[in-house]
Amino acid sequence: MAVRKLEHRPEELSNFPETGKYQWLELHNATKVYGYSAIAEHDNMLELHVTLVRWGRDVRENLEEDVEWLKEEARRLGKSQVMGIRADDRGQFDPRLFKFAGLFGFTEMHTIQMATLRVD
Repeated sequence: MAVRKLEHRPEELSNFPETGKYQWLELHNATKVYGYSAIAEHDNMLELHVTLVRWGRDVRENLEEDVEWLKEEARRLGKSQVMGIRADDRGQFDPRLFKFAGLFGFTEMHTIQMATLRVD
């Protein structure tokens, strides 16, 4: 298995709040870390965020195993689906996301834009 649960939020996911909502994961193979993930439970689904720090054939193969782990984790928690979410604070749309997600069985692709109004 290439997924390891972390006690603390990794620097690569520092834009996520540390509210106890997210579970932090390190993605690795036998030699190196290739990414980090955050998952959060919702009523009928798991919310998923992935940040890769390197890419290659071996990483893709490991990600296929990670998706199987994720599906099993969702089943264990009684969730019927996993929703992968990409956030980009620079406002950039990445057309590669849908192809990338499709490689691992994700369907029903959507584009969502959001803005925040703080009311301190």
